[in-house]
Amino acid sequence: MNDSTHSLSRERVLDAAERLFSQRGYSSVTLRDIAQDLDMKQASLYYHVKGKEELFVEVTERSLQRHREGLREVMQNEALNWQGQLHAVTHWLLSQPPMNVTRVIQSDMPEISKVHADQLMMSMYRAMLMPLEQIFMQAQQETDLPLPHAGLLVGAFLSLIEGIRNAPTNEQYFSKDQAADQIIEVLIRGLQSR
Repeated sequence: MNDSTHSLSRERVLDAAERLFSQRGYSSVTLRDIAQDLDMKQASLYYHVKGKEELFVEVTERSLQRHREGLREVMQNEALNWQGQLHAVTHWLLSQPPMNVTRVIQSDMPEISKVHADQLMMSMYRAMLMPLEQIFMQAQQETDLPLPHAGLLVGAFLSLIEGIRNAPTNEQYFSKDQAADQIIEVLIRGLQSR
């Protein structure tokens, strides 16, 4: 197997693992599941990965890096104000494969080593939580009103996004983006009127 074939095969493994871990969580996915999804023998999977935990950490880091870059890009492109950034970030997050932050923190991280869990927590903070905190801190500065701790707002915001993603919608009446815009407007009005 040449290097380019190996790279393509490894990308297929990473893509499948990321999708399965995202859908089902760390505990519910086995290396056998990943191999079956790729229609390969489990022994062949070991050519591409060391083990399940290392694979989980790698694909989670890969997803977080994508989130970090995507959030940074939309926040830079949406230089209008914090309200515009909040809408842009919301639409970007809804356009991405889901990353159930709550499940990752509460269910997946306790199943892996403390070293890896700490590594992922720091990566998650840098990739997702810190950029969102910046938006809420900007809102606090511009509204000159005391707001709850930015971390609390970020947690609530991410829960809203996950709720919107999982809520049944009837596209005939409104899309998930439209639902998100309505909810974000309620949040903005609440932040402005405190």
